[in-house]
Amino acid sequence: MTRHFIIAAVASVAAISTAFAQSDDFGYELGIEGETKLTKGLKLEFDGSMRTQDDAKKIDRFTVGAAISKRLYQTTDKKFSAKASVGGEWLWTYRLCETDNKYFDADDDLVDDGFFQVGDLKGWNITDSYWRNRLRANIALSANYTPDKRWSFTLKETVQHAHYYTATPSRIKYRVDEYNSEIQDDGSIDWLYSPYIYDDNTYIDNNNLDPDGNVIGRSLNQDTDRKNRKDRTILRSKLTVSYDIKGFPVDLFASVDYGCGLNYTANKWKFTAGYDYKLNKMNKVSVYYRYNTEDDDDEQNGHLVGLSYKFEF
Repeated sequence: MTRHFIIAAVASVAAISTAFAQSDDFGYELGIEGETKLTKGLKLEFDGSMRTQDDAKKIDRFTVGAAISKRLYQTTDKKFSAKASVGGEWLWTYRLCETDNKYFDADDDLVDDGFFQVGDLKGWNITDSYWRNRLRANIALSANYTPDKRWSFTLKETVQHAHYYTATPSRIKYRVDEYNSEIQDDGSIDWLYSPYIYDDNTYIDNNNLDPDGNVIGRSLNQDTDRKNRKDRTILRSKLTVSYDIKGFPVDLFASVDYGCGLNYTANKWKFTAGYDYKLNKMNKVSVYYRYNTEDDDDEQNGHLVGLSYKFEF
């Protein structure tokens, strides 16, 4: 039965992914989580994951993390408990190509010459995709209420601080090509945009080549787009509800997670629903669907389908 369930779980993830790929951008996430009891009320936890983006065609990030949690309080009937945790995560994130449009202003030469108006498209910058390291620290307090053997409610408040390390991806600048834009019969100009800059003293036309076939007086308009290190702190509030189906090794769960930036502007929502399948007392598999609404540059709005293995040792 366990083998059949795992096959069904993988198949369901693939089916949901295919459905989203037809209409929305989506990704999938594969994870592993483990925990072990150190002493009474004290646990060591760790996790690792891999996530995709861009309709699952590109890696989004790899994550590894660890935390220590301590139970602070528990009622004698064990229906209510509270705990605190502290931990850290290392993230290796991949950013897709970025396009930044540029527009003419009053100080541009072609505006002064009457060819463009202020606000017309001047060109654009394309920053190449790049990897970036990030370190996160988490401090959390959580409370759990279990009114009976089936239902469980958990509220978790987390302060999360992230440090972004410096990255220097390549950037190509596309600008109006004054040399190769064509003048029409009515005197208007069909402006072209090019990633090249020209030397007025040596450039004649595109047939003026050096022995290696390169256009004389032309060079690629390229530099680096330095992404300076930065620090961001966010407060996350997460409410989780789970239900243990009687006579069946499945726990259903749903959660809503809201994040509010403390030193930057962010209002993040994550809505998750799924189920845990208990392989045995120490091992289970989790399958879930999540919808993200993100308003900063860390993550995009979209769908996520996940498969995770959880164990105790």
